[in-house]
Amino acid sequence: MTPRKRHGKQATASSTAPSTALVLGGGGAFAAYEAGVLLYLLDELPRETGLRPHFDVFAGTSAGAINVSALAANADDLGGAARRLADFWRRLTLPEVVRFGLREVRALGRLFLGPIRALVPHPRPPRPRRGPHDPVAGLFDTSPLREHLEALVPWGRLQEHLASGLVRAVALCATEVCTGTSAIFYETAAGVEYKEGRDPNKEVHRVRIGVDHVMASSAIPFLFPSVLIDGICYTDGALRQNTPLNPALRLGAERVLVVSLTQPPGAAKRTARLGCRRNAYPGALFLLGRTVPILMTQSLDYELQRIERYNRLIAGGCAEYGDRFLSTFNNILTPSRNANYRRVHTCHIRPSRSLTDVARQVVRQAPRELRLPGLAGGLVGRVLASAALADSDLSGYLMFAPAFTGALVDLGFRDARAQREELRLVTGPTA
Repeated sequence: MTPRKRHGKQATASSTAPSTALVLGGGGAFAAYEAGVLLYLLDELPRETGLRPHFDVFAGTSAGAINVSALAANADDLGGAARRLADFWRRLTLPEVVRFGLREVRALGRLFLGPIRALVPHPRPPRPRRGPHDPVAGLFDTSPLREHLEALVPWGRLQEHLASGLVRAVALCATEVCTGTSAIFYETAAGVEYKEGRDPNKEVHRVRIGVDHVMASSAIPFLFPSVLIDGICYTDGALRQNTPLNPALRLGAERVLVVSLTQPPGAAKRTARLGCRRNAYPGALFLLGRTVPILMTQSLDYELQRIERYNRLIAGGCAEYGDRFLSTFNNILTPSRNANYRRVHTCHIRPSRSLTDVARQVVRQAPRELRLPGLAGGLVGRVLASAALADSDLSGYLMFAPAFTGALVDLGFRDARAQREELRLVTGPTA
């Protein structure tokens, strides 16, 4: 067997190169946008500049967990991995992600009420199970998605890259159903430590990263079934930590590229209000579509601003008092947060237009792409198309349709190209 060709010099966990993290947020089919950003960054930018971006920490939530897992498992050929990932999203169809037939129709009662036996009084409580309960049901069967993830991600090679130090760490976020706690599943190379914080709403679990953790991270509530891991039930990580910037920092990243799937807050509000005005009589689907992003909203912009404030504080303090300022600063604060402050260079890429608007436009042009097989599947397609035309974000999460995902890949590619210089600064070699 001939060795796999490596493009450019790759850093390992023991390298002196700054640790650089890729942080990808979640959003169902919206994550095709991330694939477009990565295609430009990892494939086209090297052709234009001769520079090969370096990442050694990968953190993702929900569909972002799919993307970072695929890249980390192919860390020795990130350009090729980005091309395959973009092709995966361009071709992905709804029947390749979910299944909805008569079996799922019959299970609708269980989805809303739980198993029928739970409604029947028992003379004595049932014997406790190893886990809190069976996995929480979802509207769809996601076994097609699991099969695709098994084929897309070479999980054994991910372990090889961690063992060699080519990848320092991988972190995937999920949400524990029973407690609502944000769960961070992580795996690191030898000598790399996760600096666990003091937040009681976050729990970290050192694991061997695999397909179960990705399925748990991307289990969209109500729509996808939750996943049992070690007897505990987990659902979509986006409920508590949609864009996992904090895990990347806790793993020691000094440079961070963040790709999120929403417009800046001001533009997002204007777009949302316009969508409301377009619906004189919005129904339940519209409300559900608005509820999903509310549940998954986090203060990413504030977190990035806070990093910049600390960067200025550290730079100003060192300029005034010398390098001892930072060590003194950390001696005071480290005991309360279990991690040192340091300068962190960040770059944030986000959509230049509303992805929900793209969904509505695509549905008008290609409504049949949302169909699932059978009568029940046809009904689902009609519901999703109606939701898209009603400016509901719900449709975008499930619009696994080539016309839509292909448009998002193209948009991500263009947006990344527009930030070419910022990308060079955060991913290229240091002086």
